[in-house]
Amino acid sequence: MSEAKAPDRRPRLAASTLDAVRTVSPPAYDRSGPAPYVHLGPGAFARAHLGVYADDLLIAGHPARVRAVALRHGTAERQLGPQDGLYTVTTREPSAAPVTRIVGSFASVATGAEAAVAAVADPTTTLVTLTVTEHGYETTGPGSAAEVLALGLEARRVAGHGGLVIASLDNLLDNGRVLRDQVLAVAADTGPPGLPEWIEARVAFPGSVVDRMVPAPTDADRVEVAERLGLVDEAAVVAEAHRSWVVEAVDGLPPLAAADVEVVAGVGAHQQRKLWLLNAPHSALAYGGLLVGHDTIAAAVADPLVAGFVRRLVDDVLAVVDPTDGGPEPVGYAEDSLRRFANPALGHTCTQVGADGSRKLAQRVLPVVEARRVRDLPVDRFAVVVAAWLAAVTGTPVQGRPLAAVEDPAAGELRAALGASGPIAAAESAVGSALASWAPDVAAALDQLVEGGAGVLESTP
Repeated sequence: MSEAKAPDRRPRLAASTLDAVRTVSPPAYDRSGPAPYVHLGPGAFARAHLGVYADDLLIAGHPARVRAVALRHGTAERQLGPQDGLYTVTTREPSAAPVTRIVGSFASVATGAEAAVAAVADPTTTLVTLTVTEHGYETTGPGSAAEVLALGLEARRVAGHGGLVIASLDNLLDNGRVLRDQVLAVAADTGPPGLPEWIEARVAFPGSVVDRMVPAPTDADRVEVAERLGLVDEAAVVAEAHRSWVVEAVDGLPPLAAADVEVVAGVGAHQQRKLWLLNAPHSALAYGGLLVGHDTIAAAVADPLVAGFVRRLVDDVLAVVDPTDGGPEPVGYAEDSLRRFANPALGHTCTQVGADGSRKLAQRVLPVVEARRVRDLPVDRFAVVVAAWLAAVTGTPVQGRPLAAVEDPAAGELRAALGASGPIAAAESAVGSALASWAPDVAAALDQLVEGGAGVLESTP
């Protein structure tokens, strides 16, 4: 039986302890200014991405403090509240010393729908951003992001305040339109007459594409930061050095370009690049790594069997990407993605990347399959990816052993379909009606994995 970890007796990072910080410079700007930004979902990614961009804007002299609100869980408030919103981001790259930064852009952290509505309704709010995961866009019920936004916007309307900009930072194709449609649907169903029209006239929902690899922080990460600071940071996050943010130009957008945010006329091509040439191979590496028995994405990239399969899958994607559509040059983008995946300093796990595949694969893989089938091109490798995910989610043994389990909201439904009617029924449930004719290929790939294991990665043409 392992011994319980002794609590760290050093003081917490907070405004009152900043003078005691070792080796890392604290924020030099005034943290008492206005907080015109609101963020829903202040998890690790938001801290390492939005929070850092806001920090850069503050350093450049722009008002960009953030009121962060978690809609359901109080973890962020417990971590950040006692620290006055302060936290660290540590970047890790191969063959380089870690670099830790104290971020001071979070003005406050709260929990619950009521706090979120109040923040959206505040007359000083100009920008609302969200990281609520793909799952957060599937419901419009009580406490959902869409309901919170609709209620906050109604309060603004009643009070005579102006509109604002609301941007999704989640990996969702056409995320601005999806969020706008959800908010308008809630406003029409539950709001007073005139609210949908007011939203359409006063509120902008730009498309947005964000990118930074941020693994789930660990106790070891927090210990490392405490040693570097001389203070405990319960909200510490780690990330790669790369970060990017591309957002559609709309009226009322704050001066994000001052923090190197790319403001463009349309984000469609950028969204496709990320979903198809970064997110899709990331998922493929996760499930391929699970097949071989690797814990981390970096280990999967270093395995010639998995890496070779994923590189061939990337070539399949490149065959249906339009290089003239205004997005980043696709071949270079794909190569850079593969390079970033190989970063062993991140410790990004296959189970973390592989989680929620029912939502992620619908955005990352199935559109590529549709594009290739229209051109009568083979989609065998994509069938293997979906089959490997099915095996992990349903606990189907591969060569006699179950893969490491990955979390998925559709796990129960998929296990029931597999148990009642077999692999084809499970595959049909996984790929949906639009690709139902492809389900037998996925079922066949699942059967091949059960018998042949990871060798299927090499044998798939």
